[in-house]
Amino acid sequence: MTYSRPDIVSPAWAPSIKRITLRNLPLLFIAILPALSFAASAKANPAGLAVLVNENPSNPQGQRHPGSVVWRTDRIKAAGQPDELVIHADVEIPDMTLTMTMDIKRNTDKSLPASHVVKMTFVSPRDMASSAVISVPGMMLKFTEQARGTPLNALSVKIIDGSFLVGLSNSESDRRRNLQLLKESSWFDIPMVYANQHRGILAVQKGFHGEDVFFQAMTAWEQPQ
Repeated sequence: MTYSRPDIVSPAWAPSIKRITLRNLPLLFIAILPALSFAASAKANPAGLAVLVNENPSNPQGQRHPGSVVWRTDRIKAAGQPDELVIHADVEIPDMTLTMTMDIKRNTDKSLPASHVVKMTFVSPRDMASSAVISVPGMMLKFTEQARGTPLNALSVKIIDGSFLVGLSNSESDRRRNLQLLKESSWFDIPMVYANQHRGILAVQKGFHGEDVFFQAMTAWEQPQ
């Protein structure tokens, strides 16, 4: 009895398939080469994008100041407890001579009613007191730079001018929503008020490297404390 094997290619077809594959390989490689090069370049460069948009009476779109952000994970040691993983960002806006550091971590202080805390510190030129950041009303997350941000359920407190602590709500529904936004969104929007009462928004991108950093940290945060 002869059995049919439909999963085996007929020998008569094999040369034709081989010729098509070999003929098209160079074209396929050339077609995907730009995408491969872009991905390799993005992975090799850990810096993501940052953009500061300050209000400008003569421009309804505001004044844009481009910059960059570098993400990494840090570990905080605590006596008698496992090291805690922290997401750290260094943001720089060169033409404003403005830098900002941001640390995001799981809250381990039982006296603080927050699931996670975010600490931000802004440093501006000392000879420009009017550019000091005196208020950060909250934080928003979004999927693209142009999108409207979705606020985190959180409370922002000023430590001193230029330094702020944002506590994320620890109610179960808020916690799930906040973590989903942190996990899935690609950009942060950080509204600011300067000492001269002018306002600005700092948009910070995760980028390829930042996505890896968030995945690593948030996976660790899911482990029991």
